[in-house]
Amino acid sequence: MNYFPKLLALAISTTSFMVSAGEWQGPLGGITNQVIKQGYSVFSDSSQQLQQATQAFCAAPSDQSLLQAQTAFQTNALDWQQVQWLNFGPVTYFMRYYAFEYWPDKKGVTQRQLRALAQGDPAVMDAPKFWTSASIAVRGLTAVESLLYHPDFTPSESATQCQLLQKVTAHHFDSANAVAKQWQEAKAQDWVFDEEGSGFDAESVALEQFLQQWIEHMSAVKDAKLETPIGYNSRENLKLAEFYRSDLSLKAIQRNLQSYREIYHVGSPSLYDMALQKSPELAQQLEEQLTKNIKIALQLPDDYFQSGRTQEERVELAIPLVKSISNSQTYLANLVTTLGFQIGFNSRDGD
Repeated sequence: MNYFPKLLALAISTTSFMVSAGEWQGPLGGITNQVIKQGYSVFSDSSQQLQQATQAFCAAPSDQSLLQAQTAFQTNALDWQQVQWLNFGPVTYFMRYYAFEYWPDKKGVTQRQLRALAQGDPAVMDAPKFWTSASIAVRGLTAVESLLYHPDFTPSESATQCQLLQKVTAHHFDSANAVAKQWQEAKAQDWVFDEEGSGFDAESVALEQFLQQWIEHMSAVKDAKLETPIGYNSRENLKLAEFYRSDLSLKAIQRNLQSYREIYHVGSPSLYDMALQKSPELAQQLEEQLTKNIKIALQLPDDYFQSGRTQEERVELAIPLVKSISNSQTYLANLVTTLGFQIGFNSRDGD
């Protein structure tokens, strides 16, 4: 994705971590193994299923095979939400993170570039280095969604468009599989580098990076996924909602919020366990707020992002969730500081 605002800067300070070796091994190992490695394994598997479903659809186009391809896409897009919070490690190679989902596409870049590919010689996509130099707008889920849902594309009637769909989903699976394999063969500390050679605790720095990504993603969910498309502080533009064509906007938010509690609780000890020892009240406040986020999001109507509701109604329904996520950001930032990490946090006003 290309939407994450830099709402905070998390400064790595080797002198701030007066901890014993291995102190952060529990939460770091839990998040790495149970959230990231397992999440990418699931994402890779559903990417393969998406590739196979589009191949079957193009081999025998029908309403039923199209529906099966769309269902496989929806599963894969929601699996992406489980690991979307982390732009760190192998997903950063070859712009994979942004290629997995080019969003928001405010200027319709994906549609224009897909049309150009569909109108050109499809053999160019077979070139060995085509995908390493191809635009991120045509390399992942946003492109697949356009080909399966955008009215400009009719792959059931166009062999060229169907061929393009198969090429995109095949590359998408290759990328997801590569990231999953790289995570299985490594640990988080492998992507933390001591550039100055001064020495540092790799576990604490890796966990610090995880925490930075988590707080930033929480901001993105509130701002880019919810407030911006519904016009919480400005004009409404539902086309800026994530995966709005496939009606996954609300489900994506719900899946993100569910993943946050998992991050907080995995590992032995978990972040939650360590927070309880350091600051029981703050640890419990964050726990209750993360749970509240999920409950409020699940109570929003299924057609929340669909046309037919007024902007005023949407904003009114969003107020409790916006405030709850904002509180979560505050508690998480305070907790990170309490645990010994240093962060600078600048949130938007008006919540």
